[in-house]
Amino acid sequence: MEENEKFSAQTEQLKNETKDTVNQVKDTIKNVDFKKDTEETKGFLKEMLANPFATIKKIASGEENILKKAVMIMIVFILAEVIYKIISLIKYGKYSGLGDNLLGLVAAFLNPIFYIVVPAIVILMMNKTNKKSLITVICTLIATRIPVVINSVIDIVEALISGITIISSPISSTLSAVSMVLMYFGMRSLFEEENETFVKKFVIIELIASFILVILARIGIY
Repeated sequence: MEENEKFSAQTEQLKNETKDTVNQVKDTIKNVDFKKDTEETKGFLKEMLANPFATIKKIASGEENILKKAVMIMIVFILAEVIYKIISLIKYGKYSGLGDNLLGLVAAFLNPIFYIVVPAIVILMMNKTNKKSLITVICTLIATRIPVVINSVIDIVEALISGITIISSPISSTLSAVSMVLMYFGMRSLFEEENETFVKKFVIIELIASFILVILARIGIY
């Protein structure tokens, strides 16, 4: 009975957090000033490049609010995935049906969102000691995934220019490794734990998130 009450409380909290996050993101998108926010995002990227760990720690603690910058980064991420999918459809889409092609485009749009939101929800549910808002968790994860966003842009270049993989492939591998390190540090900052106690938790979060994403992929929306 007590477990059911705890689960119900967690579910209700998640619903409220999700609703609040969606409202904040909608308000932010409505008030986006592309010229101004692009410049601010460039400044944030320079800050990340200069001192990534300190910057991520400030975001995870709620000391720095990067919601507008996070929205701009996600716009780039989504556009890169959709453009890459369109290029792939132009090259190979003739071998698939119209329904499959449309579903592929929808999945390309949703992929970046699920990629961030799924682990964010897992973190929110597991972080019972040092609770953070869902928006803080999402912004932290977006910051740690900037190298992955860059990789999405590189994928477009690879699709357009044959033979460039000899240069781009090592860069992509390095960026993926950097993102994983940043992801670990970002999660640890959210949980406010030391390495010795957090490694196991990090692996569990990654496994759960990956399992959920695999299910979504089987459904055809990731």
